[in-house]
Amino acid sequence: MISIVSVVGIMIPTAALVIILSGFNGIEQLVVTLVSSFEPDIEIESAQTKTFNTDFIPDKVFQVDGLAHYSKVIEEIAIIKNDEQFVIGSVKGVEESFLEISNMQDHLLDGENRLYLDAQPLGLVGAGVLENLGAFIYESDFPQENFTLYVPNKNEKISRTNLDAFTTSRIPIVGTFSFNNEIDHNYLVVPLDYASEVLNYKNEITGLEMDFEDGVNLESKKEELQGILGPSFTVKTVYEQNEMIFKTSRSEKWMVTMLLTFIFFLATFNLVASITMLVIEKRNNMQTLYSLGARKTQLQRIFFYEGLLINWMGVILGLLIGYGVCMAQQQFGFISLENSPVEYFPIKFKLSDLFVILSVALSFGLLATYLPSKFLIKRIIT
Repeated sequence: MISIVSVVGIMIPTAALVIILSGFNGIEQLVVTLVSSFEPDIEIESAQTKTFNTDFIPDKVFQVDGLAHYSKVIEEIAIIKNDEQFVIGSVKGVEESFLEISNMQDHLLDGENRLYLDAQPLGLVGAGVLENLGAFIYESDFPQENFTLYVPNKNEKISRTNLDAFTTSRIPIVGTFSFNNEIDHNYLVVPLDYASEVLNYKNEITGLEMDFEDGVNLESKKEELQGILGPSFTVKTVYEQNEMIFKTSRSEKWMVTMLLTFIFFLATFNLVASITMLVIEKRNNMQTLYSLGARKTQLQRIFFYEGLLINWMGVILGLLIGYGVCMAQQQFGFISLENSPVEYFPIKFKLSDLFVILSVALSFGLLATYLPSKFLIKRIIT
């Protein structure tokens, strides 16, 4: 019975480690998906100024191995108005390749995934902006919504009396998208040449966004691009663009891992107690075996191996239960997520987590079985 209690005591924290770590992996993947879908794999900006001339970018940048798509970008704050309603948001001028970089088709809620109709520039707007402006994406039988943009002129001082402080332009809206709350409530995506004309940027852009093929090491590509561009430009991976979000997610995961590891450490005291009770129970038998010629090390190994058996039985059962629960969640979705882009709580397995769990189990298991088997038997025989 004592051994069974010890097995259960190790099994439960092991299963908890598997479930919690897999759950955090799923949440981290969801965060990455929500944040990085709209963000490129690598973003290049000027280190000194807000904008830079496109001629300053060497051709080698566009010839880097593994590059799938790239888009020059102009991003600026503007007033977006529809009838009597308006919001202050970000106008993002992009090339058509941006639709591929951001997987816009997968995030399109309604309307069409395009930036031009013949030569007419079109706009795609976040679902939050569309709602705040009281606008709709109509069926083909209805006319398109047209948003009015008020963009501050770079060379004019903004005042109530200065009518030239803003450039005004109208653009038809043909689609609405949803990435995450921040993007949905701030962004209007328009063609690059339209944004350049409205903002009077001429041959200037605010950034270059690059999308790489799956499996490409972004850190190595960052170093390669930084070497080509030099210190005048900053090169950021998708993780560095959202550094705080990723660091927070990972910190939470490892804090919980440390907490569960401490709980696992406390659970191993059950194993210490179990070995101690077994040693005390068999002390007369050990005295007999010792008198018959058994060495202390042989007696120690008996209880050491028994402790390992108890430990690993608990670990194996915990792994089976933990991964079983996680696979059941993946398959059947017992736990749902309301008001979320995904219907069910996400689960993701990582081989590194298994190594962490086995390392913790092996370390604490060896410690909890070696100490009592060595010192108690030595004391009893003495």
